[in-house]
Amino acid sequence: PEWKALERHKTQIDQTHLRDLLQDQERSDEMFAMHDGVYLDYSRQRATLDTMDLLYDLAEKQGLKQKMDAMFNGDKINWTEDRAVLHTALRGERPPITDSISKEGKLIVDGDDVMDEVWEVLDQIKYFTDSVRSGAIRGFTGKRLRNIISVGIGGSYLGPEFLHE
Repeated sequence: PEWKALERHKTQIDQTHLRDLLQDQERSDEMFAMHDGVYLDYSRQRATLDTMDLLYDLAEKQGLKQKMDAMFNGDKINWTEDRAVLHTALRGERPPITDSISKEGKLIVDGDDVMDEVWEVLDQIKYFTDSVRSGAIRGFTGKRLRNIISVGIGGSYLGPEFLHE
């Protein structure tokens, strides 16, 4: 029912010009978000407060909050590879060495803290990219690499593995 309600709402929005929506001050005042110093203004989208309510209803019906929690907890939500997605691990802050015993900066998957491995791979990527930039790593002809093409091979694991090998 939530999806159908959005489809019905879309027919109304299709008839609405953004210029008209921007005249609604209440709408413009409500359609923004701030977090950690980042300001997101989505009032320049062809959407209304009703649109947002319908999207929130759909998100709730689909269990988006629970799915996000599962992702942050390291649960296996990538069912095609039967693994955790670990997008959050790539953005985790490395705790100071003195903090290595606490829960801070840990992500447990199948009983193992994966953060040390993630940081090791990120360090390898940094070493490689710095070496290419400095000219320490050169191409087959011995010349400095000037252009790099990375062919996307997909998968939550295969891309980073490709980069560090």
